[in-house]
Amino acid sequence: MFPLGHMGVGLKLAAPFDADLPKRPLLLGTLLPDLIDKPLYYGLSAWTGRVGAQLGLVAGTRSFGHTLVFTAALAALARARRSRAWAALALGAATHLVLDALSDAFTRGVGFSMRALLWPLLGWQFPAYSYRNWHDHLHHVGEPFLLGAEIAGGLFLLLEWRRTWTLTEGRTGPRAPRESRRSSRAAAP
Repeated sequence: MFPLGHMGVGLKLAAPFDADLPKRPLLLGTLLPDLIDKPLYYGLSAWTGRVGAQLGLVAGTRSFGHTLVFTAALAALARARRSRAWAALALGAATHLVLDALSDAFTRGVGFSMRALLWPLLGWQFPAYSYRNWHDHLHHVGEPFLLGAEIAGGLFLLLEWRRTWTLTEGRTGPRAPRESRRSSRAAAP
């Protein structure tokens, strides 16, 4: 999946669990596995001139950041530090893993995600990609499931922005905080 899908749909997936966690770390968490693994793979590929399985352990864009081990470590750190920001980061990363598994079920098959997700239980080798660069990777955004996820994610983000903007701008509409509505009624002649 791509950024809008991960952020927007991830935000919706996290909603029942977020318990007023801070949104910025949550949104960062929805992208964190890709922010770690994609530069790692493409950097190694550019540096060595190799792609996919030729690279060895990091054979694709789903490696360390796409594991349950990584997400569990974030959650453990959040608990140890009693940090809502770290908890939000862990929750966002968990939504990323769920969405990648769902995406793979539609595009590559469920087993593909499981090799990274359950690393190292299914072996030390991460799943191999043959993408040579970002350009090759971006060609997949046209796949129907991925395109639909990007559109849905963009719409969810737009709706969240609108809801947040309405609350923070002190509007007196139905979603405004009670204090705003009271103060605007009291100020009316």
